[in-house]
Amino acid sequence: MNKKTLTLTGLFLTTFLLITINLFSAQNAESKSQNPLSLGFQIINNSQGTTLYQKYLDYLQIVDLTQGAKINFVYGNITDLGSRKGAYGGNDPQFERQTISQVWSNLSSENSSLFCITNGQFFRNDRNSSTELAFPVKSDGIIVSDGYAGEIEFPDEKLMLEVWNDRALISKFQPNNLQFSKAPNLIVGLQENADKGVENKTGRTFIGVKDRDGDRLNETILIFTSKKATQPHAAKILKSFGATQIIMLDGGGSTQLMCQGNSYISSPRTIPQMIAIFSGN
Repeated sequence: MNKKTLTLTGLFLTTFLLITINLFSAQNAESKSQNPLSLGFQIINNSQGTTLYQKYLDYLQIVDLTQGAKINFVYGNITDLGSRKGAYGGNDPQFERQTISQVWSNLSSENSSLFCITNGQFFRNDRNSSTELAFPVKSDGIIVSDGYAGEIEFPDEKLMLEVWNDRALISKFQPNNLQFSKAPNLIVGLQENADKGVENKTGRTFIGVKDRDGDRLNETILIFTSKKATQPHAAKILKSFGATQIIMLDGGGSTQLMCQGNSYISSPRTIPQMIAIFSGN
């Protein structure tokens, strides 16, 4: 066997091995997720790249970025910039608090592909009409807030969700990630087991990411919202749908969900920052 034949044989074996690994990864990723209908969830709304499931008080959205669906981190009007007062050297603005229906009305008039809106970042829950966010948020390439909490609160339990047009990633948050992340959209939250009343049945908003085809890119975002759930329950549902990484966002009375103009989880609480989900065109 000559050198050329050996090289071709090596290339063939390498290619075959890579294909086998990718197929196994895809099958393994798929095997970890269950059919939502077998879990008792029912589809109550869907559009291009977006599906909303419900089971009793639990709701779960599947957002498929490969089908043009997207999420945006929206926020209220800034009433005080809070220049250089942020936890990591940036700004710590005051954001106008809004009802979820106000935001739906404004966004849906601008973009007919708006699918759902849910709550997002933790914030200082005072009685003022404007308030600060606890942790960082980046929206459309701009770091809109560093947050006020910094390393004072949950110093070793913060995670960040980064979102690009075609993929998402949840990883441990480090302060320098905020400046160096290339993702246009980013939000910082907490680990699934951080002490936010772990076993309390209360409003929960959790997000998971899923690699559907085993290519090591998370093309699917899963958003769990419930009026009454424990943290382990929220995480379990996301994992049942195939989530491999999970982040916890604000909950309690902040948890709200509106889809296609219908309110599924309502609360009298106004909030400064929300997550808008758009269907693909």
